[in-house]
Amino acid sequence: MEDFDVFTNEIEYTKPVYKNILNKYVKEIPSTPSGPNYESGRKLMGVEYLAEGQERQCAFYFSESASPTLRTITVYRDEQLRNADNKLSKITAYIKPIQDIIDANPVISKEDEELLQLFSNDTETNEILNQYEYDDDLPLYKKYMRFGPDNNIDNFFKILRELPKEWTIIQLTAPYNPNENLKLFVDYRTEINSLYLTLLTNDYLDEDIGPLTIEIPANVTKGEEKPLFEELYSILDENYKTIDNAQFLNNKRLVQNYWSRREDIDLRMKSVINVMYKEWLGGWSSLLTGKLIDTKLRDRLIDLVDTAIADWGFFKLTKKQKVLLYNLLENSSVLSSQQIKSCLRKILTEHGNIDDVRKFLNTSDCEDCNNEFKFVNELCLKCLSKCFERIHNFTLVDGIKAFSQVAMKIRDGDEWDDLKKARRNPVILIVDEMLDTFPWETLPIINQQPVSRIENIHFLYMLYKIHEDSIVDGYFMAKADVGRYVINPEKNLERMELRMSSFVRYWCPAWSGHVGSAPPPERLQRDLRAADVFLYCGHGDGGAGAAGGAGGAGGGRARAAVLLAGCGSVRLARPPARAPAAAAHHALHGAACPLVLGMLWEVTDLEVDKAVSALLALAVPSAAPLPWRRVGKADWSRGVLDLNVEQRDPVPPERDMLRAMCRARGATNFIMIASSMVARGLPVKMPDE
Repeated sequence: MEDFDVFTNEIEYTKPVYKNILNKYVKEIPSTPSGPNYESGRKLMGVEYLAEGQERQCAFYFSESASPTLRTITVYRDEQLRNADNKLSKITAYIKPIQDIIDANPVISKEDEELLQLFSNDTETNEILNQYEYDDDLPLYKKYMRFGPDNNIDNFFKILRELPKEWTIIQLTAPYNPNENLKLFVDYRTEINSLYLTLLTNDYLDEDIGPLTIEIPANVTKGEEKPLFEELYSILDENYKTIDNAQFLNNKRLVQNYWSRREDIDLRMKSVINVMYKEWLGGWSSLLTGKLIDTKLRDRLIDLVDTAIADWGFFKLTKKQKVLLYNLLENSSVLSSQQIKSCLRKILTEHGNIDDVRKFLNTSDCEDCNNEFKFVNELCLKCLSKCFERIHNFTLVDGIKAFSQVAMKIRDGDEWDDLKKARRNPVILIVDEMLDTFPWETLPIINQQPVSRIENIHFLYMLYKIHEDSIVDGYFMAKADVGRYVINPEKNLERMELRMSSFVRYWCPAWSGHVGSAPPPERLQRDLRAADVFLYCGHGDGGAGAAGGAGGAGGGRARAAVLLAGCGSVRLARPPARAPAAAAHHALHGAACPLVLGMLWEVTDLEVDKAVSALLALAVPSAAPLPWRRVGKADWSRGVLDLNVEQRDPVPPERDMLRAMCRARGATNFIMIASSMVARGLPVKMPDE
């Protein structure tokens, strides 16, 4: 059944009929379903469960909607590797279900019995067949990657409980859009009016409450402003054209115009990040922060908020409202008063008990609202305010005032200084493919926190289980003994080659690799499997021959933290029609690389070289005589480093690669370069020595 047969805006179904069709569409699926169709059905199902207040089911179906085609590709790769190791495994895999049918139907005809006796009496045949008995006892992470009976809500929660308690796992989901079936991607990619933010794990969630999901309006504009999604893609198009035309600059006027356009693009991206933070997400950005390492701070904050709730008599607040309040007020020192008050209004009015709202809602004097609403946020502010007052016996203004006072106490009180400077554990973002282009990591509230992206919960669990023995306190504890690199394989970035090869010789002299030439694919795959750190500097992600492409690390299992320093090296490439997005990190994660770092869009080599070298110098231990930041680089583009410089204070290292990336963004003055840098995979720490 195709999406456009049922899920369009052209046909109106009654609620029971729609729910029955949706259940059939979602639950009667083949073992390898169409990825886009599977994604659409799960998103629709998640929204239905959210409307019914069933948060756990909603979170499960949203988790299933994330990158489903990639799961099929990963399962296929695993089966191909398995078949390569055992030439008869494919045959025995076909025999297994037939044997199950025979075992389940012991009553057979006389003719069939005689036929089976013919083989069962042959001792030699039995002994041979027993050697190739099919073992289908796969670990849970492989079963859950498939589309089968193990892919269920119970295992979903088992996985969440098993993942490291240090991680804050958040999923950002774009709603289903029927135009995905009718329009080109470039036409419907801006048609996103809201997003769903799901807290899968969080400091304030427990067995009784969680996960939970909120809907955040998107593309809301003021006056004649260009919608945020349109502006972002317009900036990226302009950035591509500007960088692509740089090769034709042959006079001073064109050079000046080039730098003027670069500065204008930078200012526009800065504005996009500002609008994302202050107007789009607002106070909801507090939900993106990681868990506090000092749990005593969390407990103190809970006591403070609970005291305010008790003193004001807010006895009918739901557990969901309390979790949202804890997160908002914990981050009140970095949020504006407007962000806090706007978010408080939404928490108090839109996330309470929906049955209480229906009970006290009186729409007789409101033309815009009725009792048939699906979500509380469909009601106008006037009706919501009246409902709040009838439920809590307080005006909404008093409610906002009560918690604003708590926010001011945290923001201005000296006793909360530790909270303002507190370090946090890693954040794992599962970002919908439709939202992946946004620079979430550079939002002011999390731009100094360790943040990584991952395709879906299935990949996160797979990488965790593969590397479980190397994970301590939520971090993959990497080594730095073996380094491999490929620099300028296409031999057309001469100055970049001089810069990065001189850096590697200075900071990582024991590393080996290829400079000015591309390694054979077999050598490249061998390097990926052997390396602790792998560096690629060149165009794009390196293609099929250099870390990208479907080959990944070949048939082996990799352990390398991979840094792809090229234009759009970790960007999701969208093929025509509804074909799934593809990227180099998909193949690398499929080959078990724990972390891939790279760029979301087009970048320029000098600024990227600054940021990438800064990142490696912070994260990778070295016996170099001077910190990389102190090395003179006046002639760096000619491959010359100046070590005869004045000694200054030492530069503290940062072995956490995600935190190192935060600091490395400061090595460039261009917002477009800094915001393009993202990490995908597990949090990784390098050794001190």
